[in-house]
Amino acid sequence: MTEIAAPTRYDGLLAAMPASVVGGTAAGLWLTIPLRVGIGLGGIVAGLFVLISLFHLSPK
Repeated sequence: MTEIAAPTRYDGLLAAMPASVVGGTAAGLWLTIPLRVGIGLGGIVAGLFVLISLFHLSPK
């Protein structure tokens, strides 16, 4: 197994995808917006991260 010297931007995007859904869920629970709206907005942000990671910062 090889060691990775430093995390890349792609690693950050992979971590940000589920974090955006969790953030949307937390916003839905703690704010006055409905839970479905919070999860939906978090999912939209995660989808944007997927598009960025696939088409803009694809791994080489």
